[in-house]
Amino acid sequence: MEAKNVRPAAWDEVRERVDLGDMAGVVKVVTALDDAGRREVARELPGYVTVLQERERRTLAEREAERDRVRQTLQAELQRRHDIGELSEHHYRQAWSMTWYDDDDEEGGSGGDGWAEPMRVAGAGTIGGAAAVVTWINRGEFDRWDLAGAPMAGEIEPLLQVIASRPAAWQADLAVRLVRRLRPRRRRAPRDRNLPLALALLRRTGTTPPAHDPLVVGWVSRDARLSELRADPLLGHLLPRLFDAEGVGRALRNERSGPDGTTSWLGALRTLAAEGRVPRSLLLDGCRRRFLLGGEGPDLRFFARLHELLDPTPAEIEPHAVDYLRLLPATPGPVAELSLGHLRRLAALDPADVAEGLEGLLFRAEGGLVRAGLAWLEESVRRAPDRADELALALAMAFGHRARAVQERAVHLAVRHAGRLTPLGAETLRGGTGTLPPDLHNRLAAAIGGERVEEPEPETETEAEEVFMPRPLPAPLRPVPAIAPPNTPSRLAVMYLHDDWRAAERCLSAFVRLVARDRESLRIALAPLVERDEERPRLDEWREHGDWMIAFAAELAAPGQTYETHRTAFVNQARREHGFPPLAYEEADHLPERRRVSPLHRFVLLRHAEIFTALRAGSLPPLLLATPSLSNGLLDPAELVARLEALEASGATPLPADFQQALLRLPRRVDPAVTVRAGALTSEAGRRAARWLAEGGMPDPEVRVNRSGEDDGLGSRVWMACTVEATPTGLPLVDELLADQPRHVNPVTGGHLGGMMEWWAAVLPSHREVVAAHLVPHQPVPGWSAAMDSLRLIDLAGAAGPAGRAIGVLLANRILPGPFTSGDTSHAFRALRSLAATGDLPAEEIGAELARRVLEGEITLRLLVDTLEAESVNGTHRHIWRALAAALPSLLPAPGSRPTTAHIDLVALAARLARRSQARGRIPELDAFVARKGSGRFFRHIRTLHEQLAPGNG
Repeated sequence: MEAKNVRPAAWDEVRERVDLGDMAGVVKVVTALDDAGRREVARELPGYVTVLQERERRTLAEREAERDRVRQTLQAELQRRHDIGELSEHHYRQAWSMTWYDDDDEEGGSGGDGWAEPMRVAGAGTIGGAAAVVTWINRGEFDRWDLAGAPMAGEIEPLLQVIASRPAAWQADLAVRLVRRLRPRRRRAPRDRNLPLALALLRRTGTTPPAHDPLVVGWVSRDARLSELRADPLLGHLLPRLFDAEGVGRALRNERSGPDGTTSWLGALRTLAAEGRVPRSLLLDGCRRRFLLGGEGPDLRFFARLHELLDPTPAEIEPHAVDYLRLLPATPGPVAELSLGHLRRLAALDPADVAEGLEGLLFRAEGGLVRAGLAWLEESVRRAPDRADELALALAMAFGHRARAVQERAVHLAVRHAGRLTPLGAETLRGGTGTLPPDLHNRLAAAIGGERVEEPEPETETEAEEVFMPRPLPAPLRPVPAIAPPNTPSRLAVMYLHDDWRAAERCLSAFVRLVARDRESLRIALAPLVERDEERPRLDEWREHGDWMIAFAAELAAPGQTYETHRTAFVNQARREHGFPPLAYEEADHLPERRRVSPLHRFVLLRHAEIFTALRAGSLPPLLLATPSLSNGLLDPAELVARLEALEASGATPLPADFQQALLRLPRRVDPAVTVRAGALTSEAGRRAARWLAEGGMPDPEVRVNRSGEDDGLGSRVWMACTVEATPTGLPLVDELLADQPRHVNPVTGGHLGGMMEWWAAVLPSHREVVAAHLVPHQPVPGWSAAMDSLRLIDLAGAAGPAGRAIGVLLANRILPGPFTSGDTSHAFRALRSLAATGDLPAEEIGAELARRVLEGEITLRLLVDTLEAESVNGTHRHIWRALAAALPSLLPAPGSRPTTAHIDLVALAARLARRSQARGRIPELDAFVARKGSGRFFRHIRTLHEQLAPGNG
């Protein structure tokens, strides 16, 4: 017999189309199913999600293994070309970073996830209940995300096609349930993926939308195209709700009316109202209703703009005058302003209503709005002069306004219209004069009667200012003696993994001493820490103090044991799965590559690495030399000599990095007696230390910090280029440290360069400007990367050595922080005051950097003036003057431009600080302003400052 064509089962057909990612095929099959077929597919769908997820995971794993193989090949080739000199360091680093970039990442490669949308559509067309369908299409397993981290919305047309085959009542139920599923949109949150489908179903089914604010917000969050709005069946339902729904004002706060044909809601609603498609009364009544509901200014901005765009006539305003009067006292300024503007156009408004509105308006802080209200009052008096008394109370209230300009305007009106007041009205005005300044009080008394008050003598321009009583400068930060290291294994175990650098230094010292004195007891005490952190030695790089401390303890527990790193284990696992033999493992030194670590961080790790190497080789000396004596990292020279004497007596040799760190930690001044005592040392290290002490230590390196802006080739720009030039010391590790220049920190790819930053000042405690040069590149980096904590400024203030441009740049950017750095300025100001107390503050460098920031728009001149004035009362006025004197030439108005209020306050502050500091020394940039004939406050302050700095010179 000839075989018949047997139609495959419904589920088999759907599954085949899903596996192929064939959306059109899924739609075709599902819409053709009968009830039994739908039930069959709906039953199988949930379990198949797990199958597809596992298949996707395997596909991605295989792809990642292949990518890793290709990447390693490319990196090996780049390394070879770099080693033989074919690639420069810059091109090598750039090419190396590009090996981590995959073209299919940018192109949005599917990675095997093309099943998600077909599965979503299949469920929407087969699952029985509308509630179950809503749950299905919102399953998290179907979510896909773009490169920016936002959810990718699938096409709704396939969903609509399969839903269209369901009963009409069922579709209406689904539409309502999708609307109820909508949630308020949080700031920067992506749009709800249910919204497009819900809107489409409401339009297709003609279902009345349920009252739900997120639906209205979603409806207005799309572009307003006139052709679509005219035909939108939802317009009549949702437009009236636009004025009541929470969140609409925030969604449309940046709307502006544009030319015809644009997608502005303001322009669209104006056009629809002009065409008669939408009643004007609906829009105007809605705006008034929204104003009366209240809210913040930005949330009412759209409604205020719409109201004014409709340009209501007096006839449309007058029936609602009471509502507009209610808006005057407390609504945001723009709403009160438009309300007042329309009320002033109503000629027939009763003076009693005017007085009532003014009583609320005159309590407001906005001087311009209050003065406009006073102009309205005057207009009302002119219209009805016989009822001037009814407005007298409002005028008397204006006398108490905090703005003198308002008080002056109110007195001017009272004097002008005094003749229209009855004795009762005049008495009402006299009752409000108690808050007026004496000159205004007497001017009013002359017009309406009343007692005069004594006016103070006017101060002359040269009269002495109020006595300046600055707070005393706080005592500078002084180091205190370091805490002694723990002297027993049990005490060391308690603090073994402390992150604080001072505690860490004590632990290093105690570990080395206890290894020599009681190795077995130390091994027992540290064994639980090894068990708890047994995976830590398998890290590819030991970047932190704790990594090395666990490695030390592990070496005591199992001497000579090597560890396969996580990366090697991962690669070998992948090789075994693909039939390749594993790579042979050779233990590395676990130090990060030089390009992946800052120079000061690497220097700290070198000390840890040499302890580990010596511990494994059995050559660890009985003590360390570099353990600080003081809390700022300095080492007492006498203590160093004593430690060298102890090493000589034991016949041990100091570790190289430890010895060179000890020399860097010596203070800038040494007792001659200690130098003499060091001369008796006989070991090579002892003789080298004696020479170091006799020669006065390391000369101060020259530090340069310059604005760069150069493209770093990684999507960022170099902020400041820092260089350190040092005279060779003959100490190889010290010379290597000083030759390794401060790294530029890319905010995305440079997060690894900020490690162990709290140790840095203690590496060079006598040369803080060098440390600052390494910190400068970290200043503008956001907190999620390699940002510098402002506590590092406290470290620098407590250290020694010259403070120059690098420290000045850091302070200038932390006392007025930028957008990504911490807003807490307390540490920066504490460091500034400490440096001022010791006379080490680089005030001129701070001033120059502050001026640069103002000119480049990072901070405003107003903020600068206010901050410096506030700080000058803390005992730093002389130093603030020096900073201001350095900044002033760059911040004066450009030729031909008009001085702003901030410029006036700047030169006024400069004049006060110069006088308080008894400063002298001409600033040439002031001469051009002194020579001009202006008589305003700016020029008066300029001449006062010039006379203070160069008396008798012009």
